[in-house]
Amino acid sequence: MTKLIATLIRDAAQPNRPAIVSGDGLSISFGSRILRTEGNLLYVANTVPFSLISTFSKSQNFVIQVDLLRILSDRLESDGKNFIFHATKVDSISDTRSDERFNFSSEENVRCEFTNPEDEETILVKQVLDMSASGFSLRTWAKSTLFMSGRQIHNVRILIGDKLYSESGAETVYQRRFMDENGKTHLQVGFKFLTAKTNDKTHQT
Repeated sequence: MTKLIATLIRDAAQPNRPAIVSGDGLSISFGSRILRTEGNLLYVANTVPFSLISTFSKSQNFVIQVDLLRILSDRLESDGKNFIFHATKVDSISDTRSDERFNFSSEENVRCEFTNPEDEETILVKQVLDMSASGFSLRTWAKSTLFMSGRQIHNVRILIGDKLYSESGAETVYQRRFMDENGKTHLQVGFKFLTAKTNDKTHQT
C-alpha cells in the first residue's frame, strides 16, 4: 500500500503544482504549492499565517488536494520552513478518470456570468478557479451568503477570455473559506453542472 501511495503521489504531485491544504482543526483552506515528494512524504510550501500555525499543526487529519487527488495525512512535520506531510491514503475526487479538472489563475481570465438568483436582475461575474466536465468552482467575497448548499442557478455562462465556452444550469455542492498564497481570504464555492451546452467553436480555436 505504501508503494502504491508513493507512486500516485509521484505522478500527481509534480514540483510547483498548485495545491489546497486543509486540516480538521481549522475551517479554512490554504492555497499552496508542491515542492517535492520522497516516497510517501509530501513537501508543501507553508502558506499558513503565523497566527494560525499552532492551531493548524494540532489538527488530527490533513488533506492536500492536487487536481483530481485528495492526499490524506495524519502526521505533519516541518523542515524549519515548509510542511512535510506523511501520506496515508490517496482518494480520487472524480468518479471517472475522464473527468479531468483544470485550475485557472486570474491572469487566464476564465469567468462565469449569471443572474443573481435573489433579485433575478443583477448580472454577477465571478472568477472561475477550476473546472471539469462535471462542474466548476468560483471565488467570491469571503462573507457572501448567496451560495447556500443546494441552490440552483439557471443559465451559467462560462467564458474564456471573450469567448463563450459553455452555458448550463448549476447547483451549489460545497463552499469553504479559502486563503490564497497572497494571504487574501475568499469563499470558494463548488458547483455541479445540471445541463450543459458547449460552444464547439471555442474548442476548435
